[in-house]
Amino acid sequence: MTSTALAALTATTGNRTDCWNTPRDFVADVIQFFDGKIDTDPCCNDKDNPNVPATVLFTESDNGLAQDWHGKVFMNHPYSDSKTWVPYAAMQYESGNASEMVLLIKLDVSTKWWQSVANYPWIAINKRLKFGNGRGAAPFQSAIIYLGKDLDRFNTTFGKY
Repeated sequence: MTSTALAALTATTGNRTDCWNTPRDFVADVIQFFDGKIDTDPCCNDKDNPNVPATVLFTESDNGLAQDWHGKVFMNHPYSDSKTWVPYAAMQYESGNASEMVLLIKLDVSTKWWQSVANYPWIAINKRLKFGNGRGAAPFQSAIIYLGKDLDRFNTTFGKY
């Protein structure tokens, strides 16, 4: 992660880190979408007190990019490294490791990494989300990407955003 990328991503939040908890109401929607069970969180903040209650949790020290992701996966990755995380997520789905995925990502269709998920259904979130204990909302718009086969359920659950 470059210091320039991190500075830009955290300009309005009051926190100079790239580790942010997903908003609780969004996590609740992901849990509902996956019928009460998230199998894998490849970007867990803390195994002892996870923000996302998944069966398998990979923290920064576990390096989720060095792991296979299985089952129903939710990912809210370090946004300063989208060029690595987003294509890796698509590869985990396309290889058959993950059966279904919901990605919460920075909306940036102008990037090369966006092309790895450009053909999957997505929803632009019509407000800037407040992550973790930040002072304010993120300085960018977010998107929800769906890698799976139940588009109607995806739209029903996340269409409100």
